[in-house]
Amino acid sequence: MLGISTLSKAVPSNGILSTHLFIGMLAHEMRSQISGICTVSKMLLSENESKEDRCFYLSHVNALSMNVLHVLNNMMATSRFYNDNVAIKMAPARINIRHWLKLQIRQYDLISTLSSVKIKAHFRTTVPDYITTDEIKLGQIVKNLIDNAFKFAPSGTCISISVSSLSDGRLLFQITDHGKGIPAEKIHLLFQPFQSLEVGFSGTGLGLYVSKLYATLLGGDLLLGKNDKRGTSFLFMIDSQSSITTKQ
Repeated sequence: MLGISTLSKAVPSNGILSTHLFIGMLAHEMRSQISGICTVSKMLLSENESKEDRCFYLSHVNALSMNVLHVLNNMMATSRFYNDNVAIKMAPARINIRHWLKLQIRQYDLISTLSSVKIKAHFRTTVPDYITTDEIKLGQIVKNLIDNAFKFAPSGTCISISVSSLSDGRLLFQITDHGKGIPAEKIHLLFQPFQSLEVGFSGTGLGLYVSKLYATLLGGDLLLGKNDKRGTSFLFMIDSQSSITTKQ
């Protein structure tokens, strides 16, 4: 059984510095998202906007609000991992994995349209229709990796998600973008908290860190796959028929 202290080895030992980074990145990310919500809300108050434009702006507000919630979820998860005395509660449930992933991807319809970057999912025939896992934590892994892919995917390209079965019964997810790849000197920072891979990109630097911890709790791991000037792949595995319980 994996304990939180085991999973938290990646946390920097300098608590004061980490706290300052934590608060600073949270403030920056929240300001960016909330400023966007305020701007679009003002447009919605205009009487000159058409019904079609209003629907578009409402979709934008919803997307920005989901981003805020997503950032807060990452922050809360990291806070729990920092505290050795907090148990991470797991909630296994039986889900239709194909339908479930379709719903996750649908949340990116707006950003996909605005960025001209499509998302395509492919399931191998050996993947079962139903799996048992903690869908909230699985969702956070998938969202973090899709968010990361959108940061680097050039306009007009596609983010691909493939799902296959491994011989040991676990599921393998592979999420690939067609960006310029991750610099070699940054690879060792990938799964460290508060680390940004590129200057100028928004984010708290917690997405990959939280995703790796959750992948471990779900019976697998998160790894860097392909990485070159034609794009990057991240791979993660989870148990497909899990009997997960609360980790102490």
